[in-house]
Amino acid sequence: MSTPSQGALNKWDEHTVSLVEFRVNGRLFRALYSSGMRALFDADRSLLVATSDHSDWSAAFAHITGFNLVLIDKKGQSVQADPKCFFLPFYINQDGSWQSSWNTFTGLQQFSSPMGSILEYFSGIKPPEYYEAKAQRDAEQRLLDDLKKECGFLDKVRDRFGKQLPLSGPKIDPENFKLEIERLTAEMTDLNRSQEKLRGRSVAEGELLSSIRMQIKLANEVLRVHEDDAKYLRAEPREPLVCPVCNAEHTESFMDLLTFAEDARSLQGITLGLQEDEREVEAKLKKTVTEIGALESQYRRISNLLDVRRGDLQFREVVESLGAEQAIQTFEEERKVLGEEITAHVGRIEELKAKMDTFTDRKRSGEILKQYRHAYSAALFDLNVPEAGKKRISLTTRPNLSGSGGPRSILAYYAALWDVCYGQNGAFTVPLVIDAPNQQGQDDINLPKVINFVSDKLPPKAQLILGSEIDTDHLFDKKIILEQPCKLLEEQYFEEAVAMLEPLEKQMFAGAKVDQEGKFDVYR
Repeated sequence: MSTPSQGALNKWDEHTVSLVEFRVNGRLFRALYSSGMRALFDADRSLLVATSDHSDWSAAFAHITGFNLVLIDKKGQSVQADPKCFFLPFYINQDGSWQSSWNTFTGLQQFSSPMGSILEYFSGIKPPEYYEAKAQRDAEQRLLDDLKKECGFLDKVRDRFGKQLPLSGPKIDPENFKLEIERLTAEMTDLNRSQEKLRGRSVAEGELLSSIRMQIKLANEVLRVHEDDAKYLRAEPREPLVCPVCNAEHTESFMDLLTFAEDARSLQGITLGLQEDEREVEAKLKKTVTEIGALESQYRRISNLLDVRRGDLQFREVVESLGAEQAIQTFEEERKVLGEEITAHVGRIEELKAKMDTFTDRKRSGEILKQYRHAYSAALFDLNVPEAGKKRISLTTRPNLSGSGGPRSILAYYAALWDVCYGQNGAFTVPLVIDAPNQQGQDDINLPKVINFVSDKLPPKAQLILGSEIDTDHLFDKKIILEQPCKLLEEQYFEEAVAMLEPLEKQMFAGAKVDQEGKFDVYR
């Protein structure tokens, strides 16, 4: 799902197009990545979502998998965990996972201490049902906070109104009318100034939006011409290409065609960037127009007030009909309604807290930790690693052992995590990936132990993907041998790959152009 791992890949083409097929509860999906853009397709190759935004992609991934883990970011806000968090406990990467700290993926720094929550989630200590209730509680808490703020504002206005307007009768001092009109006139002047500023901004944003749309139109026209040229270059047979200057005939290699396609793909990436800019500027312009509209409503309100107050008799009639006592009564009635709503939300929050407590049973948590520690001890024994003597290790306690025993202790740690994650309380059955278990020069005694361990001692229901630079006699369901370095696809399969990827890639870029909000109705 295109999660960024540690380390630079200098020999890999950054324009590589990748496609991954996977199943969720038996339902087939395809995830496509190209030029910073990601797309999700169903089994019928229908586009479900296309986006270059990480948060949108995380939301789509969470939707199809049911991954509802909520973490805290650096600002103290609750945010949805992303695909990195989903794969983190199940992926041992050669570059970052065989050490004493969690360095498998980049970007985890956006969360505040996420590992404890991630491991509790997948092990079942705090299962998905807990976070479902927590999300509902957080939503109720936000509504409650808003109501309390509204109640506070209402109290302040009521207090100020009571101080300025005596309760004994209406405020009919003629001098106050003059002050009111002066205040409203000053407000009208401020509105004029704000309106001029907003209109100037709207003109600038409108011109920028027109410029971006023109660039997008030109880029799309170039891509259309490229499509015609590509069809011509692929057509067979045809006359050779002859230079009009020197009359030299040029033969075409597959690499020439590939370079030609890469130029178009780069232009598609630029077009996507322009579309992102278009959406941002369009949103800013829409916001500016909305602000101008808000000023117009204030103009009308103030104008109506001034019209009413121009006639002394009319104004006195209004004042006599609204006394301070009636106004205070209105405040009290509104305060009562807010109080009833606050009480209802407080009760709902208490119910959800009680529901959350049922999913954090201490007895079940103790059984999960006991299972984890037993599995850890057994894995250390099978991998010929002496125990450190700590019996009360937690899920987040990664081993820190030097020498060749270090990687084996890390493998034992992951194996213990997988044992509980695949246990009766586990939340998901995620494929296990082990990249290059022959770390730090395992000898002839320990390397076979490692291979046999990953082959025979991991959860039997788990799908295992093992990457190794050495061959083994152990029988696996399927073995793929990569003969050439830094190349996953052999040239003989290029045409087949193009036929598979090109329609999906076109559908992805076309979908991104159609959807001006950058999102799709996922899983229709």
